[in-house]
Amino acid sequence: MRIGRAWRWRAAAVTAVCAAACAALAAGPAQAAHFGAAVSPSYDRVYKVDLLEALSSPPRLVIFGGSRAQRFEPSFAEKLTGLPAFNFAVQNSRPEDVYAMARLMFWRAPDVKLRCVWALQASTMSDSPLHPGLLAEPELTQFLPAYLVRAQRRIAQPVDGRELQSWDEYSARGQLLHNSYDVRVDHGVSFASTLSDYLSKMVPKAAAPAPYEQTRAKEYFERTLRLFNLHGVEPVLVIMPYHPDALAAFRAAGWDAKEEAFKLYLDGLRGRYGFRVVDFTDIAAFHGSADGFYDGAHITAENARRILVQILKDEPGAFR
Repeated sequence: MRIGRAWRWRAAAVTAVCAAACAALAAGPAQAAHFGAAVSPSYDRVYKVDLLEALSSPPRLVIFGGSRAQRFEPSFAEKLTGLPAFNFAVQNSRPEDVYAMARLMFWRAPDVKLRCVWALQASTMSDSPLHPGLLAEPELTQFLPAYLVRAQRRIAQPVDGRELQSWDEYSARGQLLHNSYDVRVDHGVSFASTLSDYLSKMVPKAAAPAPYEQTRAKEYFERTLRLFNLHGVEPVLVIMPYHPDALAAFRAAGWDAKEEAFKLYLDGLRGRYGFRVVDFTDIAAFHGSADGFYDGAHITAENARRILVQILKDEPGAFR
């Protein structure tokens, strides 16, 4: 089930009927979107495009990234910066996703001075198959080469765990309010148990060599930086944190080599593209809380707020 896409932002598409519909939408309270059993299976990318286009006006601050960035609160970001915000973070985000999302936003609102936060991790640069949710959303695939979309659609990709579930809940501006992590908490599963499960699954991956040739992801990452810069945007690249226990376990397994390679790659882009980097791998860098995690990597809204506050301290001109 899709939200109606009446609002198109571009001046040529605004009609009296559309304006009236948008005024009615803006007048009502922002309702959270919840997925019940009667709702057809969907993907977060598809749904967030719907949420974006249901807004009465385009956002001026956007949070991009993967599932680790989904708890950033647009309302808190707006309180800090004065900029209407939207959370466009999606599960397993890759540079191809952000490129298509940014193209969509600039096409819909070419005159808006957009600012953005892009949450990253070393695996962001892996050439993994495109997410089925990206391939299912024509508003996004229109900005990707047809040959790439065709080739990726021929790849058999599992969808288990990638579709929105009955417990997933989002705000009208894209913040994740409730998902499987909250279900575990609601059922009394301890953080220690969740962290143990996370480490048993992720430490072997941290120690393993990168499984993909890292070429396409880097190409789209740099293409996205170039796109931002052409529109006067200097994105804030946030290297996301890990729980202290997880960070120690990863580094003990040899993950620090991937970490260093990732940071060296970003350093090598300086001078070619305009961007700002804040390295919050260690929670001490943003006065984060070890209690502000759902597992070894996924932060709560509390730590997300601390990150935004620290960005403004470290990069005071980022959102001007």
